[in-house]
Amino acid sequence: MRNEIKDKIDEQLKTLKIHNFQEPKKHLHSYADFVEIIGLVANDNVSPDDVLSRFTETDFDESRFEKSDGEIGQIEAEVFDKKEGWIESIFDFLDQRSNIFEDSYPFSIDKSGISLKEDLSSTNLLYIYLLISSSLKFFPKIQYLLTSEFEVVSKEVLNTLLPHATVYAFGSESEFQGNAREKILNLGKEINLDIRERILNQISINNSKEEGLDIIGWIKQTDNNPNTIIILGQCACGVNWQSKQNETRRYDRFFDYYLQPFIHALFLPTDLANRNGRFEIDKDIINNTLVFERRRIIESLKEFDVANLKSKEMIDALINFEEDIV
Repeated sequence: MRNEIKDKIDEQLKTLKIHNFQEPKKHLHSYADFVEIIGLVANDNVSPDDVLSRFTETDFDESRFEKSDGEIGQIEAEVFDKKEGWIESIFDFLDQRSNIFEDSYPFSIDKSGISLKEDLSSTNLLYIYLLISSSLKFFPKIQYLLTSEFEVVSKEVLNTLLPHATVYAFGSESEFQGNAREKILNLGKEINLDIRERILNQISINNSKEEGLDIIGWIKQTDNNPNTIIILGQCACGVNWQSKQNETRRYDRFFDYYLQPFIHALFLPTDLANRNGRFEIDKDIINNTLVFERRRIIESLKEFDVANLKSKEMIDALINFEEDIV
């Protein structure tokens, strides 16, 4: 298995291209990740001009900027100033991010640019793992490894925050055997939940998927009464995490909770720019969702050893990799 992972990593590095990133320009947290990825693979200080050179004129189609009155028809120099101003806003965002994450942040930021620190702590390595797991577009050859191990990391978050709880993986790393119907049935029996068999029987017996549940944690009571804290977690890497929020809510149909509704949790390697006590893009988060994003995960796992992950090989390879800045 190790050789297979190494082969995939080698294959990924041979084709690694960190450019052509396209998100709405107002999503500074996504572009901040993009700049950090460049800083990770460049093995050198990356200046704002270096970042600007990664974009083509097509990437800077003005329709993807938020326009204000009078912007249409700007002369070329004004357009260039706008591009530079936008890159500067990304670096301002990175500077704020550095202050938020403090010692957990693996990069050094100043006016000259961004560079990877020389001495990296375990939380620095965890940050890098979460960063590349948020940037799956650039790592398609090892996407499965990153996403499956994010379930391992998310499970550890619940284990840490709920030390008296029983926590199981239920997704690709499931501790339950059989098809989806059997897994859900056995899970319900273990927690002593009433099961709606009519709904459950709508799942094909050929379906081995987990039906949207990746992590489950509950606090066992000595009376075996299911009136307890039950957390149903979905892990979502990549930029389209919003669409995955409803998946654990299927379990509101499979099981009858007893007096206390389930808590639905979303685990994200993404940084949601948690500033001033609020997520800055909480308009995209569904009510009754407990969110664990990059900052909360790192704060929860101060003692976590990334060496326990197979993805550590990819982290080491990227740290030692040197890509030409183009």
